[in-house]
Amino acid sequence: MNEMQKSKEKTEENEQIKTENKEKEAKMKEKKENKGKIEPHQEIERIARNVEKKTGVKTSPKNIEDIMAGIKTTGNFWQIVSFSQRPIPVVAQTLKELKSLGYIDLGEEEVRLLPKFNEVFENILPFLPDAICQECEGRGINIKSLGIYDDFVSIQRDRPKPLQEYDQGNVDPASTIGRVTLMRLRGDISKKKIIVLGDDDLVGIAIGLTRIPKEVVVLDIDKRLIDFTNKVAQERGLAVRAEVFDLREPLPNSFKNKFDVFVTDPPEAKKSFRVFLEKAIWCLTGNGGVGYIGMTLIDSSVSKWRELQKIILEAGAAITDIIRNFNRYEIWDYHEKTLAWKLAPVKSPLQGIWYTSALVRIELVQKPSARNIKLKLKDMYIDSESTTT
Repeated sequence: MNEMQKSKEKTEENEQIKTENKEKEAKMKEKKENKGKIEPHQEIERIARNVEKKTGVKTSPKNIEDIMAGIKTTGNFWQIVSFSQRPIPVVAQTLKELKSLGYIDLGEEEVRLLPKFNEVFENILPFLPDAICQECEGRGINIKSLGIYDDFVSIQRDRPKPLQEYDQGNVDPASTIGRVTLMRLRGDISKKKIIVLGDDDLVGIAIGLTRIPKEVVVLDIDKRLIDFTNKVAQERGLAVRAEVFDLREPLPNSFKNKFDVFVTDPPEAKKSFRVFLEKAIWCLTGNGGVGYIGMTLIDSSVSKWRELQKIILEAGAAITDIIRNFNRYEIWDYHEKTLAWKLAPVKSPLQGIWYTSALVRIELVQKPSARNIKLKLKDMYIDSESTTT
């Protein structure tokens, strides 16, 4: 090997060493820059673990992401709950965690984002309300198609006001008529015997206004609602009758296997949900019987929804429809007396409807497994996730 070749190889070797050194320096610099830098996904996982530990409510990173998206959409606590559709204890604790970590500030009435939030969680986008059809409010139903909407709006103006004693809170007229319209669309009204178990939404009257059911029976503990329903039914000649009944008690034996369809919004504490649902199914004629149920994610986590859905399946039914945010609840007078209000870390003013529930349709596919038993008062609303009573 001549001197020229040796010199060339030495030069190449030196260049390689320089390149390797530069790469090492770049890696060390990157490592130094990343030291102390927050990894968003890991941070969200930590927050989820802390929230679950402090609330006792099953909480996933996706839950936290949805709450963060709500915060990016609005500073109003109740609207954050509405957008995120997560239980209030989880939303409240998440806000506290984010505040302690320097991501947000909690004012008396408003949640405020701090610069650190957008720096770390730039991948979290606000919700997109404009994606929801403004005409049907996301229900996918034309509520004017039955021709009873205006009449019902006029009737319900004189309805009794909701009472906290009975955990009442009525939906807006569009929600009630939307539910009845879906029932008509699915063939669940014409010549059907229908039972409504609890009716502060006046579903019984709305069904009666279609003039096509064979019979509608309404049961409710509130005599004011029963008297109102019977008065309207009598004045308008509707095939509707209402009876005062405490649904914690076993139903009359004469109701067994009598009805084709039921409508109910059961309490979502697991024990009371099971008892209410089984009573409703106990009333159905059998295979092919149909039920309409209101279920909310604001008083139930997705984990609890799984348990509630198992109750439906074990009773012999299949879920055919779930329409999120179908039922929109008008603001009730006792809002500031609820546990939800006490838990709220900021006392935001109410800006329109915030509490919603999904409409769930079920259909019996086998001989039902259902009991007609008494529900103890202490089991009615006891639940770490239900806070709006």
